[in-house]
Amino acid sequence: MHAFKPYDETTLLLNTARGDEAAFRQLFDANWDRIYSVAFTFTKSAVIAEEMVQDVFVKIWLNRTQLSTIRKFSDYLFIIARNHILSVLRKKIMEEPFTDHLADYFKESCNLPDQQLLCRETEALVLQALEKLPSQQQLVYSLSRQQGLSLDEIAARLSISKNTVKSHLSKALHFIRQYLHTHSGAVAFTILYCLVSGIL
Repeated sequence: MHAFKPYDETTLLLNTARGDEAAFRQLFDANWDRIYSVAFTFTKSAVIAEEMVQDVFVKIWLNRTQLSTIRKFSDYLFIIARNHILSVLRKKIMEEPFTDHLADYFKESCNLPDQQLLCRETEALVLQALEKLPSQQQLVYSLSRQQGLSLDEIAARLSISKNTVKSHLSKALHFIRQYLHTHSGAVAFTILYCLVSGIL
């Protein structure tokens, strides 16, 4: 067993990469709260937040050999955590009570001075993405996401097949997601905001 005090991240990463569980535990103890606070903010559930933390660090342990090449663990941790939290929230977004909670969260967040700019920037980015879509995709997206029409209703209105509507909408959503990923400086917040708002 090794004791690395004061906290020496480089040594901890190298030893964890070699399978040292004590070094891994120190990394966990020093960084778990960063993931927990973000997860709890979105879920308002200590149980779910703790599960997310455990899952993230399990993934890191299973891929521990990569740690020997990591220069800044906080950046590596953020990417792993962001992807996992988004994945979990995308699945839970289908649960109505949870969706209502997230909607309330973003409604409150967008009333906070430090989040208002981000919300406005997110909406502006979506509009920019829409302007770059082919006209038919723009129209289908507008009818679906902004006017709330079903695929059948859109097909009837535009005199095209339901499958064609689905194809246009799928392509539009894919482009918007990619645009947000490329142009947003706060991807996790932006994507979640769009999911809850019904944009994506």
